[in-house]
Amino acid sequence: MKKTVLIIASLILVFSSCKGESGKIKIGILPVIDTLPLIVADSEGIFKAEGIDVELVVFNSALEKESSLTSGGLDGSFGDLITSLLQVKNGTGSKLVIESSHTSKENRMFALLASPDSGIDSLDKIGNNEVAISTGSIIEFFLDKILVSKGIDPSKIKKVEVKAIPVRMQMLMSNSLKLALIPEPLASKAVKDGAKILADDTDMDTTATVIVFRESFLSKNSDSMKKFFAAYNKSVERINSSPEKYKNLMVEKMRLPADIKDSYRVPVYNNAHLPLEKDVMLVYDWMKRKGMITQPIDYSKITWSPQK
Repeated sequence: MKKTVLIIASLILVFSSCKGESGKIKIGILPVIDTLPLIVADSEGIFKAEGIDVELVVFNSALEKESSLTSGGLDGSFGDLITSLLQVKNGTGSKLVIESSHTSKENRMFALLASPDSGIDSLDKIGNNEVAISTGSIIEFFLDKILVSKGIDPSKIKKVEVKAIPVRMQMLMSNSLKLALIPEPLASKAVKDGAKILADDTDMDTTATVIVFRESFLSKNSDSMKKFFAAYNKSVERINSSPEKYKNLMVEKMRLPADIKDSYRVPVYNNAHLPLEKDVMLVYDWMKRKGMITQPIDYSKITWSPQK
């Protein structure tokens, strides 16, 4: 009897120690273009080919996604640096793992737009008009940085809260508001329909979005994470080599407007790597000035890579 109990106990111990490396990896995402490498890796079986079981859980709200990560319902999450640093502030034990998008000359992520009938065609004509944004978010961060890059003091600009992006887009295009900061691909859709670009983020050269994982998951799943990195990089290689192939998938899964599918330029995606410390600190310093975060952060302690 004792021998049987010992055998069962040993089997339970072995199962428990292996469970983390063989279980399903649940990652929360939003239906946005930055998540294309994850969606391609899932839809084309790249994750499975690498020997890992990944479930992408799609959320329509960033708040719902972050709540699920906080409660332990997710192992990882796609998001921006502001929400990720707030997770660190709130003690959820999550770490930055992958920079999923980066602004550059080739990759526009956000644009400051004027409505088609506004009569505004340059920054010096903004005047007292309000700019529609989501305050305390990555939207406001990019607006402030775009303005500073153009020699404009953000505190001199009137901002109005329109949190929901579809509503902000609708108000802009109906001329209810003359100015708004809009993310891609809706920015391209707005331009096609007559909106005017006053400025964008193509000169900023900084991190826009990231993928984070819970520290408790990372500590038990280093081998699985190496496979995750390999799958992510293979997905990036496929996309960059044949970007046009994935436009239908972007329409179906990532809200790419169908009427700009042919003209829209698919972003160039990068292999899995950490966001640079300078980019993390750029966002942190902005959040600190806004009073959104007060405690200091240590880049080495809030990031994770297979090499660590």
